[in-house]
Amino acid sequence: MIGPRSLRSRLILGAALWLVLAIALGGWVLGNAFSNAVEASFRERLRAHLRALVAVVEISPAGSVGIGRPVGEPRFDQPYSGWYWQVSDGETVRARSRSLWDFALPVSRSAGEGTILFRRDVGPRDEALETAERDLIFPDSDRLLHLSVSASRLEIDTEVRDFNLLLTLALGGLGLGLITAVAFQVGYGLRPLGQLAQALDRLRQQGGRLGGHYPREVAPLVAAMNEVLDHDERMIARARTHVGNLAHGLKTPLAVIEAELGGGRPDRAVMSGQIARANRLIDVHLSRARAEATPSGSLAARACVAEVAAELKAALVRIHAGRDLSIVLDCAPESLAPIARDDLAEILGNLMDNACKWAKSRVRVASTATTLTVEDDGRGLSPEETEVATQRGARLDESAPGSGLGLAIVADLAALSGVDLTFGRSEWGGLKVSLQWDDRARPAAASG
Repeated sequence: MIGPRSLRSRLILGAALWLVLAIALGGWVLGNAFSNAVEASFRERLRAHLRALVAVVEISPAGSVGIGRPVGEPRFDQPYSGWYWQVSDGETVRARSRSLWDFALPVSRSAGEGTILFRRDVGPRDEALETAERDLIFPDSDRLLHLSVSASRLEIDTEVRDFNLLLTLALGGLGLGLITAVAFQVGYGLRPLGQLAQALDRLRQQGGRLGGHYPREVAPLVAAMNEVLDHDERMIARARTHVGNLAHGLKTPLAVIEAELGGGRPDRAVMSGQIARANRLIDVHLSRARAEATPSGSLAARACVAEVAAELKAALVRIHAGRDLSIVLDCAPESLAPIARDDLAEILGNLMDNACKWAKSRVRVASTATTLTVEDDGRGLSPEETEVATQRGARLDESAPGSGLGLAIVADLAALSGVDLTFGRSEWGGLKVSLQWDDRARPAAASG
């Protein structure tokens, strides 16, 4: 059904409007062209008969005007046939066709020798006439004669009216056919959107993803919607995992606290340790939840690595002002990470802060169009220590400040952003953390 907000109705009405205007303009042009052609042909016939009349008019020695032979049109001899000729001198009619009977055509002002003029007259039966007239002076006489040939306009008016009726019917049928074809074409072109609406309705009832094959114009929309659905599904799954892990992790501290409170003399140190452990678990899961709530990877954000690294370096230089620490930035200006700026600052901030804490004297941040590395000259991490460091709230050195969340948050943000995170050993012997991403545009998931 076509509604006021229907895209189908807008397309059909828009096309119909232009079709009606184009057909109306075309009909007007064709009608005028035909009318002008008929009018020109009609006047040419009048000219021909007027020239024939000039050829046969005669003046006798006595001065009377006569016609030597017939003009050539049989209707000139039929009374009130609609075709007439007349010869006059001034206001007196000297000769006329039998078709005029006793009727005299009006005589206009002098047309001029050799000049043919046209005018509208009224005939013996009050019919509209088209009149061609001219003046004629014989070489052997100075007598001026006024010659005129008239014909009823009903002939050409009927012809034009019949043509216009036929043209209107033909163009009207053509317009209806074209509008029907446009409606069919619009319906066929918008069919994929109807299929998409049905797929969304099934998705609302059954869940899953949008499937099927769609044209290339609709495919990016389907791909983006599937990406959003996948992202939401991952977020829901992670939220469930966080809730389960948090509940599982809090069981032990709560059980210990409950046991201590149930005893005669609870150990405050034990209870404080368990409370700290519970707080650390809560901080871990809150931090990860905030990280996963950001739109980094799913919205294909881009952040300039060089700008973020320069801001972080300025802050870390002030923090470690009492140490002989060199922070070197080697970031390409065209290096754009597919991560939201705040998330990139979180990742780089944790990595650079960790590198500054463990470095002896050197930290280097380097980036290209598809990679980002942070390395130091500290003691580095073994593969086992790397695995522990990226777990929730784990800390390799309890004496160092911090909550043990840094590398775990980095790992979570990297995974959410679709960035590969690897740990290795730098050329100075310390830890080297590398981020790598694919710089190509996201391909459409649906096919056309």
